[in-house]
Amino acid sequence: MYTIYDYLKLYKDKNLNEVPWNMMDYLLCSLIVYIPMGSFMGSKTFDEICNLISSFNIPKHTEFISYKVKELINIVKGSTRYKKLRIKNFENIVNESTQFGAMTCIIDNTKIIVFKGTDRSIIGWIENIRLMYEYPTFTQALAIRYLKNNIGLFDKDVHVIGHSKGGNMAMSSVMELGDFKFNKVKKVINFDGPGFKKNEYESPKYMKMSEKLINIVPSNSYIGTLMFNKNYQSIKTSAHAINVHYPIYWNTDGTEFVYEKLSKLSEELHIRTTKNIQDVNEQIIKAYFETAFSNIKKKGSHIGFNINEFIDIIKGMSKLDKSTYDYVNSFFKSLIKLSNKE
Repeated sequence: MYTIYDYLKLYKDKNLNEVPWNMMDYLLCSLIVYIPMGSFMGSKTFDEICNLISSFNIPKHTEFISYKVKELINIVKGSTRYKKLRIKNFENIVNESTQFGAMTCIIDNTKIIVFKGTDRSIIGWIENIRLMYEYPTFTQALAIRYLKNNIGLFDKDVHVIGHSKGGNMAMSSVMELGDFKFNKVKKVINFDGPGFKKNEYESPKYMKMSEKLINIVPSNSYIGTLMFNKNYQSIKTSAHAINVHYPIYWNTDGTEFVYEKLSKLSEELHIRTTKNIQDVNEQIIKAYFETAFSNIKKKGSHIGFNINEFIDIIKGMSKLDKSTYDYVNSFFKSLIKLSNKE
């Protein structure tokens, strides 16, 4: 079955008149933002970005997505299709408070604002867990600010996208736009990013945003079916376990994904993290996890991801009441599966 690798090899020298911009091109943008490049303001050409990325030594084991993105970049370097693409206002931040990434792509009269998913920093995973009990998280707040700052007065065709946590930030940032800038946004694309708490999901701002929303998940998704969201478009993937989350394995047929029914396991995960949610006490969850996170930070381990630290947190969850434990356990198991390679 074909993947984005095959798409890029086949269409890299087709201009936009021959083959219009499509979901595979959005997907490429959602992956480029993972490159561990320093932040920069202003604009660079696609060729300049390719040359920078080609010079990076990216270890496969610790930077798996970035390593694969470099392979994709090497395919399209110097291509006709992306020659006019420009990338501006690239942000890549990792510190004790946040793991955040974003960039703005310009192609003809279209502006594509892209948010980065989670890397292997422990603060990135802490931010994922905070989605259970906090809105907006610190990282969501950064995304909201970035989007507001990067939609210009004269923009007319803005698309906001992201993969994994980046997909959640794409949705949440559009939800918080005022009417003037909201009306400039034509599409919101979430590539297998988690949903929201019930309060946000049932809010008028979510309903308004969802009219522009395209939710793409692999048919056996562990992440995109977490929490409250809707209108899933499930696609076939040639991968298993953790790798289903990586878009490089998603199946394509030319310019479109290959769709298939959402798996029963993914449906169960969605139900388990949304059913009886009224019995869950968010403040109890917050108090428990923030205490655990403080202990992790005291060890000075906020940069490198260590699965053993999260296993220790899970062992302490027996103190939670049953309904809260069941909810948290479902959420947590998904993150653990995502953190372990086959």
